Amino acid sequence: MNALGHSIRKVKAEDHETVLSVITAAFEQPDEANLVKRLWAENAIKVERLAEIGGVVVGYCAFSPITTTPDIAGNLLGLAPLAVAPTHQRQGIGNSLVESGLAVCKRNKARLIAVLGEPEYYTRFGFARASDYNMRWAALDAGDAFQIILDDNLDTEKAHVIQYHPVFDEFS
Repeated sequence: MNALGHSIRKVKAEDHETVLSVITAAFEQPDEANLVKRLWAENAIKVERLAEIGGVVVGYCAFSPITTTPDIAGNLLGLAPLAVAPTHQRQGIGNSLVESGLAVCKRNKARLIAVLGEPEYYTRFGFARASDYNMRWAALDAGDAFQIILDDNLDTEKAHVIQYHPVFDEFS
C-alpha cells in the first residue's frame, strides 16, 4: 500500500467482473466496460493495472496495441480506459494507475503511447499534443485532447496517423 492508502497491482481473471463494475460506475454507463470485455476477448490488452483499498477494487487502467500509418515498428500502445470508482475519485488513484502503467510500458520498450483525454491531466505524466509531433488520430480531429509520449528516436518529420485497436471502432 502506498502513502495514499491504495495499492496497485496486475489484473487477474478473477478480478474481471469487479473491474467491469468499477468502469461502469466511473463512466455512468456500460460502453467502456463493454469495450474492455471485447479487448479481453481479443486478448488485446497488453498492460493493465487495478487499484484497491483493503482488497476492494476502486480503479483500473488498460493499454492496448495501436498502429500507425506509415508504420512505426515496435511496441505502440494506447491508454484507455482509465476509470476510478466515483467514491474514490480525486484521491490520487488515477495518477497512481497511470504512473504504474506507464512504468510497465516503458520497461517493455514502448516507442509510442497515445491517450485521448484531458490535456491538463495527462501532461503531468509526460504526454504532449500529438499534433506537435506531426501525428493525429485516425478517428477524428481531437485537438489538444489527443496526446502522445514517444521515444526520442522516432522520426516526427513524416506525418503519422494513429489507429487504436479495431475493437475501439465498434464503440466509436
